[in-house]
Amino acid sequence: NYNPEATNDNGSCEYHSCQQISLPGGWFTLSSYILAENMDAEFIMSSLGSNLYILKNNIGSVYLPEYNFNGIGDLDFHYGYQIKTLSVDTLRICGTQMLPEESPIFMDAGWNFIAYLRENPASIDLALENLISDYNLSIAKDYNGNVFLPEFSFNGIGDLVAGQGYQVKLNNSDTLEYLSNEF
Repeated sequence: NYNPEATNDNGSCEYHSCQQISLPGGWFTLSSYILAENMDAEFIMSSLGSNLYILKNNIGSVYLPEYNFNGIGDLDFHYGYQIKTLSVDTLRICGTQMLPEESPIFMDAGWNFIAYLRENPASIDLALENLISDYNLSIAKDYNGNVFLPEFSFNGIGDLVAGQGYQVKLNNSDTLEYLSNEF
């Protein structure tokens, strides 16, 4: 009774899910809650064709399709990536949907690109609560440069949303743990 288009897990087969990520054109910080069978940056980004200019990870490694250069290797669903496309596009990633509550994100002190692993939007102060409560989060940014400054209770970002990645600056290394999709 295998159905490759199944959207519910009845236990009879491996559950397969897809995420559509809207890319606005220009610079964007993306993330995905999907673990694809093949996480190679070149494979995942291939559907964008010549529209993809560059993909960059947290440590500055790049994938440059024009030069056939993949310095990133495999993407990691825990982290966000800076991407530059020449025009508006949609990136579709299919595979196993990761559960946010079972996918802690380990970060170093300083700047990090993080993924947002929940399906639904959540207020940034709720989503990053465990980093805020121990006064470890200095600042968070979205791809537009909007900021969240917990020290001043200033939220210029609003909600974190699926498909977007975020930049966070930590005073010390830490682990981000999201609430489940149930909340």
